[in-house]
Amino acid sequence: MRLCSNRPEGFGPHSHLYSHILTSCFLDTVLVPLCTWLYISVLIILAAIVRRRPNDTTTFRARKSAGEVDALGGPKIGRSKTHLVFTILYYLLLLAQTLMCILEIARLSLAHFGIGLLPFTFVTLLGAAILRFTNGMRGKIAGWRWATLGVWVALAVTNGVKIAEEDKEGAGTRKGTKYPEVDEITDVAVMVGVYAALGALEAFLRP
Repeated sequence: MRLCSNRPEGFGPHSHLYSHILTSCFLDTVLVPLCTWLYISVLIILAAIVRRRPNDTTTFRARKSAGEVDALGGPKIGRSKTHLVFTILYYLLLLAQTLMCILEIARLSLAHFGIGLLPFTFVTLLGAAILRFTNGMRGKIAGWRWATLGVWVALAVTNGVKIAEEDKEGAGTRKGTKYPEVDEITDVAVMVGVYAALGALEAFLRP
């Protein structure tokens, strides 16, 4: 299929060549994008909950403006230099991950393997940046940090599964192509590390 052209293991979920593993096509088309779809769905639900509780929202905003609580309802921590440094690091990691996603998609495309639905990941990266910068659009999406933390964990796990799948296929496969298996394993491993770092910062940082 066009989303995953020239991938001999087929769409999946189980490989025609290696029946005990998931296919790279299934991962790129279903599992990895699923993280974004769930993230968007959860954010919509959280936004709807806030709209149905106007009194709580008003109270939340009043307390927030008074500097009493953060986005999770806990005590607000002062914006120290350390907080600023980690916030800048967070945005730099988002930029780095965006570039890594572009690299993976470009190399898959150049090798004519198809890119699946991997571009959906950009929605997550952009959404996370907007939510942090606007503090959940100034209280309109309560609990957005939990949702964002969850999507970083989910993306780290699904991409980790992708590494396991590619490793079982063998790092020597795709030799002679523009995107050898060993190169993709390296790229995805870097992405897993960045997602893990984003998750740690998401848990640590206050808006």
